[in-house]
Formats: sequence, C-alpha cells, structure tokens
Amino acid sequence: MSHESLPDWRVEKSAITASKLGHEVIFAGRKPSNDYSRKTFSNTCEIDWTAKARMGIPFYWHSVKKQVQRIIKQVKPDIVHAHNIFSAKMMSELELPYVYDDHEYWSKHSKLLIEMANNSDHFFLRDKIKDRKSRLFNIISSAKKIRRRLINNYAIRLWTDWEKELVSSCPTITVSDEIAEELRIVGKNNNRIFVVPNFPMKCEIRDIKMPSFHNSLSSVYAGSDGLNKEKYPNRNLDGLTNIFNDREIGTLTIIGWNEELSGTKVNYTGFLPRSAMYEEMLNHSIGLLPWKKHWSHYFVGPNKTYEYAHAGLFVMCTSSFTSIREKLKDNCFSFEDYNHMATQLEYYADNLDDLYKKRQKIFEFARTDLIWEKYEKNVIRSYEIC
Repeated sequence: MSHESLPDWRVEKSAITASKLGHEVIFAGRKPSNDYSRKTFSNTCEIDWTAKARMGIPFYWHSVKKQVQRIIKQVKPDIVHAHNIFSAKMMSELELPYVYDDHEYWSKHSKLLIEMANNSDHFFLRDKIKDRKSRLFNIISSAKKIRRRLINNYAIRLWTDWEKELVSSCPTITVSDEIAEELRIVGKNNNRIFVVPNFPMKCEIRDIKMPSFHNSLSSVYAGSDGLNKEKYPNRNLDGLTNIFNDREIGTLTIIGWNEELSGTKVNYTGFLPRSAMYEEMLNHSIGLLPWKKHWSHYFVGPNKTYEYAHAGLFVMCTSSFTSIREKLKDNCFSFEDYNHMATQLEYYADNLDDLYKKRQKIFEFARTDLIWEKYEKNVIRSYEIC
C-alpha cells in the first residue's frame, strides 16, 4: 500500500521479492499512470490519498480509512507492506500485520519541505515585486506565508510523532545504515529496523557488458530533478554547465532534461526509459552527483549513483553524501565544490588508462555488492516477524 501511484520502482521491487516467495501481491494506492503496463501486481486497487488526509485532518483521514477498510475486506491480505509514513500510520489503526517501509525519513523530510516552501515564497515575491500596487497585495501575501508556515510546522510535529510511534511498534525498513541508526535511537527498536538500499535488481543489469575503453573524457548526469532549484534546494546544480563550457574537462551529457540548445561540450537527451538510460550511460566514463552541499545529503542516497556503477561509470559526488561514500568505498571520488571537481576531471582527461581501471573495478563491485537481491532477505525477515 502506498499514498502514491505506479510506477514506483522501489514498491515494485518489494512486490517482486514477495512474489518470488509465492505470495500473491496486490497494489493499493493512487491510480497508476496511463502508460503503466508492467504486470508486477495481480491487481490494483485505488485509494484517493488527499493532501488533507496526509495531514491527519479527521474528516479526510476517515474518508481514506473507509476506502482502505473496503479494500481490506475485499482482498483479505495476510500482510500489508506499507510504503511511507501515511500508509503505515493508517495500518496502525487496523488489526492486520504490517511492515513500515520508510523511503524518506519523514521527520527530516518534513523539514526539507518547509525549506522548499520558504524558497517558493521567496521566488514568488521576487517575481511579483513589480506588481505591488496596493497594500492589499502585501496583506494577502503575508497571510498566505503565515498560513503555510503554520501548516508546515504542524506537519513536522505530526510526522515526527507518527514516525516515532511506528518505528517503536512495527518492523521498519529504511534505505541506509545512517537512517537506520537514528531510527533505532528514536524508536528504541534495535532488532526490527532493516536496511534495504535502492539498488538495481539483477534483471535490470544482467545484459550490461563490461565497460569499454573511451579515447576521450565524457561525464553524465541523470535526472531532471536538479533543474528546479526553487523546488529542490538540496539538488542545486547552479554553474555545472558553465564549468564544463569554461574548462577543458571533457563533455557533459544530461539525461532527463529537455533543452533545445545542445553544444559541443554539454548535451541533453530528454527523458529516456530505463533501458535506454543504461545504453546512454555506457557511452560515458564518469557519473556525476554534483548537487551542491546541503544538510539533507547525510540522509539521502540517490539511485543514480548505483545505476552509474552498474553501467561501468566511475562515480564522483559531493562530499556531503555520506551514505554514497560509505556504500561505494574507494569506487568514488568526493569533491568539495565545482573547482575541486574540475581539477579531478582534468586529471582523468589526461589519465584515461587509470580511469578505465577504476571503471572496470566499480563495474565488478556493483555486480557483487550493489544489487537488490543481496538485501532482499531483510524484506523477507521483516515479513516473518511482523
């Protein structure tokens, strides 16, 4: 069960693991997107998770609860794999075994949502500054900001309380050792916190061949997420393309951005399906995670770095990504800022043989260490004890 819709690859990977055990798996959440065609689930059931329900407002919460109770009566599940905090909190009010899969670390994620909202207010007011023709506009804008701030502060308190309650009372799966250690302290629940990183499954990467040598240096960044710094302050990529255009550090290809202008040093592919994404990655030597330092990076581990590794890309990331550095060990290079990154890229541009050895090493490392199947026993264990 999830408050979001399909496709959601982490949800589906958990379902595939359960299917391998012989379970029938049914999805309950928002209506899948129109182009979703995978047959991961035997059936799907729709839940209308509204924003007000996610804030725990009683009328809207009970409206969702009725939908969930109706589905449970119909499906009669033995176990509910509750993805993220809202589904898990809902299941805590019903008499069924359930596992809480904490994708986001919600007590910290809610603080990031406040920062995002504050940024949105800042950019809105900046863009509207020329339109301030009346005192009424200022009053309305201030009232909206105060209302949003009150709602966000309420969300932090609510979701922090929910998280503590859940990790104290049920088996909990999370995505990194760093988050798991903190949740064990929060919930005083050492034996029922399990780590399952967002690694690819074997079926995704089995056909990828050993990386080939490249005669020139090229880097890749995957994801449209960094394009909007107002919405994603922890994914700031300001100046990334400039430094490639200004210095001799090879070329950069960005997967996921739609830009009309591509140049000799920076190119854009637009959206690519996962199989085509891996094909594109094979054309490059280095995978970048160049988001500028942010307090939230300690708790996040973007999937793209593990996908880079399976495509035989040496990984370079900002030093604030503790989890990535721990998982990849010496198979990545961490940098402090873009100048530091560029200096290292200049070295690799002149030492392609050394870079190729690193690419071969990370490719082999990914095959043995960075796969979902290595950790799916933790999913199974959480089911056994719930």
